Parts: sequence; C-alpha cells; structure tokens
Amino acid sequence: MPPLRPRILWMRGLPLVCSIILVAGCINTPPEPATSTLPPTSHVAPVSVTPPPPTATATLTPAPSITPLPTSTPVPTWTPEPTLTPTPSDPVNPFTGLSITKEEAAHIPILIKVSNSPEVRPQTGLGLADVVMEHYAEGGITRYTALYLTNLPEKVGSVRSCRLIDIELVVIFGAGEVCSGTSGGVRQLLKQSVSWDGSGGVISKTVWMISDLGTFECRQQRGCKLPMFRTPDKLPPHNLYANAQNALKELQARGKNYPTLFNSWTFSPQPSSDGRATSQITIPYTAGFVTWKYDPSTRTWLRSIAGWPHVEKLTGKQLAASNVVVVYVNHVNTLIVEDVGGAHSIQIQLWGDGPISLFRDGQILRGRWQRQGNALGLSFVDERGHPLPLKPGVTWIEFVPLNMVVKTS
Repeated sequence: MPPLRPRILWMRGLPLVCSIILVAGCINTPPEPATSTLPPTSHVAPVSVTPPPPTATATLTPAPSITPLPTSTPVPTWTPEPTLTPTPSDPVNPFTGLSITKEEAAHIPILIKVSNSPEVRPQTGLGLADVVMEHYAEGGITRYTALYLTNLPEKVGSVRSCRLIDIELVVIFGAGEVCSGTSGGVRQLLKQSVSWDGSGGVISKTVWMISDLGTFECRQQRGCKLPMFRTPDKLPPHNLYANAQNALKELQARGKNYPTLFNSWTFSPQPSSDGRATSQITIPYTAGFVTWKYDPSTRTWLRSIAGWPHVEKLTGKQLAASNVVVVYVNHVNTLIVEDVGGAHSIQIQLWGDGPISLFRDGQILRGRWQRQGNALGLSFVDERGHPLPLKPGVTWIEFVPLNMVVKTS
C-alpha cells in the first residue's frame, strides 16, 4: 500500500448570519435544524457679552474729550478640551478567554492530528495547544486534534491521518488542519459531503485541502521549510511531525490565512455556585482509561493515561487543563476500513446537540453542547440554555459515546 500523503485544510470566515442566529435564539425561536457537512461635529453656543455702560458726565462742567468705545467687544475664543483616544485593549483568544496579540488574532488557527499510540508517548507539543480534543479513531484507540492559535510550535506530533470528525472540526473552529492524509473511504465521504466543491479540495468554498503533501515533507527537521518532517528516532509511521509555523506560511503563500470567526466560548474566572465538588474523572476508553485529578495548588486538572501521568515531552511536566469538557455524542460504526487489522472508521455525529459535563475549579457542572447548522462554533450551555462559562485557560474536550459511563468522585 502506498504511504498516506499529508494534507492541509484551511477555513475562511463564514457570513455574519451566525450572529443573527444567536439573536434569534434570545427570543425563544426554535434553533435551526442541525445538519452535518456529510450527506444524510460638536455644537458650541455663542457667547453673549454685554458692553460696559457709558461713562457719566458732570452737568455743570464741560465733559472731557472721550475716546468712543468700539462698536463691538471681541468674543473670547472657545477651545474644546482635547478628546482622548482610548487605547484599544488586546484582543481575546476565543478558545482560552485570555489576551493575545493582534498578530496572533489575525492568523488562522492550526489544527494538528496527533497520534495516541503507546509507541509515541510522550507526545510533543500537546502542552502548547489552546484546545486539545480526544476521540475514538477505530479499534478502541483514540486520537487527538490539537488547536494552536497562541503558540505555533516548530514540532508537534507524531502526526497521523485525519478521521471523519475532522470534516466537522475544520468548519466548527474556522481552522486549517495538518494530518498525514485520509483513508480512501474517508476521502470519498469528504468528496460527497456538502462541504466539498471540486477536485481542488475546496470545502464550503472556504476550506482548502492541499491535494498532496508528499512534496511538503522533509526527511529531517534541520533547515526544513515545509509543513512536515521526519525524525530518525522512530520507525514510520510514528516519525512524522508537523511544524505549525511552516504550515501557516504555506497557507499565507496561498492567500488562505484568515482570522477565525469562531463564536467565542463564554469565560469567567469565578467558579459557579451551581457546581458539585469533584476531584477525579475517569473516562473508560477501550485502549486505556484516562484519568483527570484536580490539583488545588495549581487549580488545574492533571491528566493520566493507563494509570501513568501523561506528560509533555518538551518539558517533562504532566499535561494540565483549566477545563475538561466531556462531550457525549452519537457514534456510528461505518463500513470504512481504516487499518490492516480491519478496524472500521467511526462517524462521530457532531451536529445537533447533546449532554456535556464541564469540570472546572474542582467542580462538575451539567449542561448541553449545541451546534446549529454549519455555523462556526460549538456552544456550551447550562440546562436553562444560558452560556456555561469556562475558566480562562486551556481546555481539553473528551468526545465519548452517548452510553459511556464516566465516573467521578
């Protein structure tokens, strides 16, 4: 079988109709039916000056010669106070709620597909992402999609191929994506989706897929100016890594670098009074349980996998998050064969709505996720339909099947 060949996806901004949809929701209009991208000058008043009274003269002696007053007295000139131009505040990262630079806000977010095979742990660059999403790939194993806006690491990986969920994620986040390719079946569904337009790889006429990244891959990292490179420390396919800076340059060269119009999540540094105290989360993925434990000293959740601390290779530190959002989604097995073992691809139906559990500040809060049509954004609301505020900082999203029992304590 020929090697999979890397691709980049990109997303331009969608029309401002998204704002109209949100306003309509405030007047209790039913939400738009959810769809998949897959088939099934200031005025100054005049100043009045009264001239002085005439000088009195004696009635018995002649009046002295008097120089007449001018016919009008000069009116004082009114000078308005200078207007202070407010210094614009730094833009806010819609994915973290933290301040970012104008330069960071102006470029497209980069999604990178990262392997979760035991052979590649600890992964490189996950600790620098603004958002990390974990989901089933096939055969019980999971895979990550890491989003970078604040940071653009020179090494992220190892990189693996995209899955069906990525067709949705590039639209939701208004992002470009780097992955090592797709299986033939996923590519066919991509072409059949309402997002696809022609063999050039235009999705929604706003997302670009570089047709083949074989020519966009270096055989070593040193001096590489391409989006991906290989390393000698691992065997293929686990030795492929992404350079987010070079991926952005590639999009810029193609004129495809646009800021996202993602509908920002709501953030608040204050924990909710509605939460219930929780110190540990256990997510029973088939290939290895994921555990998050709350650390009161750092006020973050620390991640472990298969009973071991999950660390960032660049720093050796345990991966941490301000928020962990467990998103329950319908999972459907497809006929697409993804690997030599015959495991089938999974369609994670990330449209419509569903339940969520938000973990922040040592609390659990219940709510729902919502996605209206193909609008940019994935909303988190409480059970009354109000925005559910995240804590400013890094968020991990765990996509799980509807029937998965996530344990908390």
